[in-house]
This record gives sequence, C-alpha cells and structure tokens, in this order.
Amino acid sequence: MNNHQNTIFHQLGHFIKTCRIPAGAGFNKNLNSAKSVASLIIPIYAKVSINLYNLKAKLTMNLLIIPLTAITLLLLPFHSSAQSWDQNPKGFNSNYNIQAVTGLSLDKRALLGGTVISSAQVSLLAQVSGDVLSINGKEGDMFKQGVVLITLEQKTIQAQRDAANAEIASASEALKNAGVQYSQSIVSPNSNGMFGGIPGMFSMFTDPMLKASGQGDPDFDKFANRTSRYTLYQQAKYKLTQARLKLKQMEERLKDASVIAPFDGVIVAKNVNQGDVVRSGQMLLKFANINKLQVELNVPSRLVNSLRLNKEYRIKLDIANIIVNAVLSQIYPIADNNKHSVKVKFDLPKNTPVLAGAYAEVEIFEADSGMLTPIIPESAVMWRSSLPSIFVINPQTNKTELRFIRLGEQAGKNKKSVLSGLKIGERIVVNPNILMVSGMSI
Repeated sequence: MNNHQNTIFHQLGHFIKTCRIPAGAGFNKNLNSAKSVASLIIPIYAKVSINLYNLKAKLTMNLLIIPLTAITLLLLPFHSSAQSWDQNPKGFNSNYNIQAVTGLSLDKRALLGGTVISSAQVSLLAQVSGDVLSINGKEGDMFKQGVVLITLEQKTIQAQRDAANAEIASASEALKNAGVQYSQSIVSPNSNGMFGGIPGMFSMFTDPMLKASGQGDPDFDKFANRTSRYTLYQQAKYKLTQARLKLKQMEERLKDASVIAPFDGVIVAKNVNQGDVVRSGQMLLKFANINKLQVELNVPSRLVNSLRLNKEYRIKLDIANIIVNAVLSQIYPIADNNKHSVKVKFDLPKNTPVLAGAYAEVEIFEADSGMLTPIIPESAVMWRSSLPSIFVINPQTNKTELRFIRLGEQAGKNKKSVLSGLKIGERIVVNPNILMVSGMSI
C-alpha cells in the first residue's frame, strides 16, 4: 500500500471514531454500532489491500476505497442534520401539527341511490317553420358555445326581410312629403293648391266679409289645415318606425333559423334529420353540459337535518366503481308530496370518469345518533411494524407516546375510523416522521 492510500484509510478511520452526533438515544446507539462495524472493516480492507498490492492489483485497490467513501458520505448528512436540530430544537418541534381526536356515528348510516345528471340540459325548439337544411353533428358530438347546430330554411324569411326594407323606403318618402306639407301650412297658410297664390290676393277682401256674415272663420280654417298636415306628418313618422321594427323582427327570425349551442356541451338526443319539415315549437334536439356533472337524489325528510351545504360527502359511482368526494350544492326548499322526500344535488369533481345517467350511491350519516367512533387523518398513522400506530400527546408531561391502534373503515376524505387504542378528545400528532420517537417534547 502506498503512502497516499494509507493516509486515506487513517483519515476515514479517525473521522468515524471521533464524530459526535447530538441526537436521540436510539439514533446514537445505531450510530455507535455503525462505528464499530466500520472500525472492524477498515483493518480488514487494509490487509486485503496490502496482499492485493503485492499481487500488483492496483485497480482492485481503488475499488475497495469506494465502500469506505460511501459510508462516510452516508454519515455526513446525519452529522450535519443533527447539528442543526441541536442548534434549533424549537424550529424542529414547531413543524408538528397537533389535533384533537373527533368522533363520528357510523352505526346510523344511510346509503341512498341517485342518478348522475348534467348541471345544465336544455331542449332546443324550432322558432320558425321550414325545412331542415343541415345538422352539424350527432349524439355524443361536443360543440363550443355559439357554434351552429341546425340550419333551417331561410328563403321565405329573407323575402320578408326584403319587403320590410321596401316598406322602410316608402315610409321615408311619405315622411318627407308630410314634413314639407306641414311646413307649408306654417310658412304659407293662405296658399291653395289649385289656384296657386291668386286666391290669397283676394283673402284680404273676402275674409272680413265672411266673418261679418258669420259663414266662416278663416283663422280657424288655417289652424285646422295646419293641424291636419301635422297629423299626416306624425302618421308618416310612425309608419317609418313600424317598418323598421318589422325589419328587426325579420332579422331576428332569420337568426332563429340557425340553431346555435347555448353553452359548451354535447348533443344528448336528436329528434330530426336533414330534409324534415318542422313547425314552430317542435323539439329539434337536447343539449347538455357534461363538463360539470351532478348527482341528484331524493333524501328522506328525517335525514335532511343532517345535511350541510358546501360539505363533502362520499359518493360511490357504479359505472367506474370508484368513490369520490362531492360537495352538497343545493337542497330543494320543499318536499315531494307523494314520496315525502327532499331533492338534493351534489357537485362531482371535475374530470370524474362517469357519464350522465349513471347510478350513484351517497353516504349520509344521521346527526346525533348512535355511538361515536374516533376518526383520525390517514397522515397520522405510521406503520413501523405489522400493526398501525400513532403518536399521542401525554396531557401531563406534554410528550409523545407511541401507541398501537386498530383501524376500521374509511370515514370521509383521507380519514380512518379507529376501533381500539384511542379515545375521542385525545391529542395526536397529525404529521409524524420517521425520526419521531416516544418521549419527545412537543
């Protein structure tokens, strides 16, 4: 063995023998055992290395250094971590979450059957009569909001729209003429259409004679003429407005001839085919939103008080044979007179592998009934042996105690029931790690 390799062995041996790690008693015991084994391995590797060196196997000598280096590298993280824990023990202990054990009644549980439905489903009806020109899809096809699904015959509606445009043009001309006539009655009240302005020359002689004889009142006649012209003007203006509204109605009917998707969804049922003649009000297809699914079921009246809005409930989906947690989103305000039950709806998580119309079972617990069973988070359970265990906080010493328990069934999202070994109200460590041992101060 050369001097360089001999120096490496001496340095490794000195580090393993002299390193001190201020950790728990169990951890120091394991470390001392590792030191002893390493101290025995180093001389053996040294002797073998000398023989190999005599046999001129320098390559093998280099390979023997690898295990010793690995042992050293494994001990270095523990050494640095233990020093940091010893320097800041409060920060280490503050990472643990303590929680009191709660109880839940599992003996009064009801499994109610319901149906998976879409959150929004509409029946699209024909707004105009005519032939079905095209259908842009079939059952199961998905469409974005605003995409045309069905196109109906539009020629008749287009002809009516052209007629409405003609009425607008005619009403505009009539309004112009009525406006001019009304203006004439104001500017030139003595004019006459048949004789032009000649009769107006004699009005200054004839008007006083008519008033004296009592056969007429020229001033009132002028007022009546002006009022008649104003009425014709207003009628022409209203006819123009009516023609414009008729054009707007035709344009709306033209839009109704194209049935569009009201939201992002899928065609559930199609009731017509291309070439069919439909009448106004006839059902064309059913359209549903399958991106957001719900479970609808009827709950007996006695269980309604146990329900809470925005609370998660376990639901078993028959089509995929999976259990998901759904949020109660709606409770109907009245009960059914015949079934004496209340309809409720649960929002399923997004991208749940289930189809609308599938069967589902909802788990509901009756409030304040039966014996309570301890319920703990699954993260608090540790498997250091064949039995599950948890760390309980001693109320007197405020230190951890390792306790073996017996687990029961699933009781909610990421929660388990405890059959034995734990009582309701005891405090447990929710997030223990592999370094936690009994007797630690929390």
